[in-house]
Amino acid sequence: MMKRFFLCLVAGSLTTVSLCVSPLVEAQAASKPVAPWVPAGEPVDTASHELDEVLVTAARADRTTPVAQTNLQAKEIKALTVATNLPHVLWMTPSLVATSENGTGAGYSSMRIRGTDASRINVTLNGIPLNNPESQEVYWVNLPDMTSALQSLQVQRGVGTSTNGSGAFGASINMTTAGGRAASSLETATTVGSYGTFQQNIALSTGQFGRGFSLDLRYSNLTSDGYLRNGWLDHESLFAALVKRFDRSTLWINYMYGNQHTGITWEGISDAQMAVDPTFNPAGEIKEGVYYDNESDNYRQHHFQAFYTQALGERWLLNAGLNYTDGFGYYEQYKQGKSFSGMGLPNQTVEGVTYASTDLIRRKNMDNGFYTGHVNLNYHSSRLTWQTGAMYTYYDGDHFATLRWVEHNENLGADYEWVRNNGEKTDANVFTKVSYSPLAGLSTYVDLQYRFVRHALSGIDDDDMLDMTQSRNWNFFNPKVGVYYDLSTNNAVFASVGVAHREPTRADLKDAFKLGSTSQIRPERLTDVELGYTFDNHVVMAGVNLYYMRYKDQLVPTGKLNEVGYKLMGNIEKSYRAGVELQAGYRPLDRLSLEANATFSRNKALDYTAWYETYDNSNDWGDAPQLSRYFKEASLPFSPEAMGAFRVIWKPLDALSVTFTKKWVSSQYITNTQNSDLMLPAYTAANASLVYGFDVRGVTKASLGLYVDNLTSRRYSSNAWGYEAHFANGDPTYVEKGLYPVAPRHYLVKFVLQF
Repeated sequence: MMKRFFLCLVAGSLTTVSLCVSPLVEAQAASKPVAPWVPAGEPVDTASHELDEVLVTAARADRTTPVAQTNLQAKEIKALTVATNLPHVLWMTPSLVATSENGTGAGYSSMRIRGTDASRINVTLNGIPLNNPESQEVYWVNLPDMTSALQSLQVQRGVGTSTNGSGAFGASINMTTAGGRAASSLETATTVGSYGTFQQNIALSTGQFGRGFSLDLRYSNLTSDGYLRNGWLDHESLFAALVKRFDRSTLWINYMYGNQHTGITWEGISDAQMAVDPTFNPAGEIKEGVYYDNESDNYRQHHFQAFYTQALGERWLLNAGLNYTDGFGYYEQYKQGKSFSGMGLPNQTVEGVTYASTDLIRRKNMDNGFYTGHVNLNYHSSRLTWQTGAMYTYYDGDHFATLRWVEHNENLGADYEWVRNNGEKTDANVFTKVSYSPLAGLSTYVDLQYRFVRHALSGIDDDDMLDMTQSRNWNFFNPKVGVYYDLSTNNAVFASVGVAHREPTRADLKDAFKLGSTSQIRPERLTDVELGYTFDNHVVMAGVNLYYMRYKDQLVPTGKLNEVGYKLMGNIEKSYRAGVELQAGYRPLDRLSLEANATFSRNKALDYTAWYETYDNSNDWGDAPQLSRYFKEASLPFSPEAMGAFRVIWKPLDALSVTFTKKWVSSQYITNTQNSDLMLPAYTAANASLVYGFDVRGVTKASLGLYVDNLTSRRYSSNAWGYEAHFANGDPTYVEKGLYPVAPRHYLVKFVLQF
């Protein structure tokens, strides 16, 4: 397919705020709903912080933006990053549930915020969309240890501010990488722990040299045997940032590389298997006790980014940049008894015997390129901030499948390609946003965005050899308005209303098309109303946020999985999420801080009819007319009605920090059929850490940390899939569930040297 290359213009300039850089008060940073809590701590690197402002602020909310937000800076992020991906770094974020396929937080992991899944959480990196354009998911495993390279991040709950890429349908996360440091430094970090885990990081910063240049480099490698059988991983990443400063402008060039090889763990296990052996993993099983040893997922990415910012007088700023992301990967599986006709191939005759099926080893491959371009112009005065801009993205992705080995092979060549299809997606938006302060302490906010999306599929689907060729266009208008008011020095309130739209994913489109119902798969619409209050006097912080998220045509999982773990989706005409988020922090002593948050919510589909797969009886499983059940109100899947978290950070000595965290999540359905057998039970999880800093001759700083996850060794799962079938003759309902168990108590030790 034709590849395209674009110059992009990027991001605006508003003030971002350093939050809680002292380890004692990381808890407060993680819980901040609106206004920042800024106790004394180490200063932020000014040069890097200025670049941070330039790159992210088109999408990032400032202190007076009327959205629920959580902010973290580099030191906090690094302290929370211990051989895990971002979802587990954000473990204490209000309304967030982190999940992991292999039970340790490394490898494949994800998150939900307010019950919305990862495909509805918009993620940007330096203003560039990170969500895969086809699935709309972010695969954190594909950029291993990315969090170690971050300068800052912001989580917005709800619709939030206008952003690039797929719409924020429950939350958005925008991140900036570090770079442009003023001083030179060298840091090494070594982590070892349970299940053969070993991670090595090294980071180098030259500081400024020559005529305004600086270079930052970071390399990371992580290996582990994993908790589950076949839960191994071998990951490496590289980050480089070259910055050149001029009198009134800055040029910033980034390169990011990720290469991951991970054992497949996405199939899950049953309740019975979890009770007997939670480490069991059926992936690659040939017969009992015999497994294919390369049942794996493999992917590598190259990210190339360049940004240029130019001051136009005292109040105007223009930014330009470009981004290209190149990705290639595959997953490899051993399959038994696969029919040749199911792959569009003739039967194979070997030594006079004709075979209609065979055992084989296959690869399903992806080869894609993602190109972005955007331009932003920014104006800032004491009372008025105005930003306007546009973005264009183009994605071109090939999907193809090859046969690595075929047991009964007459004439199929090596690495025989038996199917190929393509997806192209264009996503363009224009926006303007204004923040105006007519009175001291009062700020009004208007944010308007128009978005155009075109998604075209062509070729034969590798799952069932059916034609999936189609093209769909959507036009979305996403307005947002709000107001923020400082009631006093320590008290503030905000209110906002926002609209967002979200298009169907590639899996939604192709599955609906093959069922002859493409026109019935509709884009989703969300109207989000937020009302918040916060109190903060630097000793006590308290906040409450009320939200009402009204959906039209929300796509929800039916409970059944396709071959690679995607949950099949269907539109629900009317549904909502309504809740209250409570947050509190208390710092009675310089050496002690406490934080807690809780969410109570209702998440319902209205006037909903559930349709069940139906067969004649449980012996024959012959097709029968579908059974259905009407619900005036039905609970949305993966939407616990209550959750809470607590953290205490105690520093008994200047050099010693002790942290304890605990999280509770109520029970939740895993499908929309309201079957009590398809629920995740409530669970409680606790983690602890102890970090000691000490002096070493010739070293600026040294620290040794002990980290203990699942402190009580509780057996639970934070994620699952479910399926049920009904029988026309009244036989008992067939229920199947796949659980992803969390590893029992496990340990990591991290040793850091800074020069």
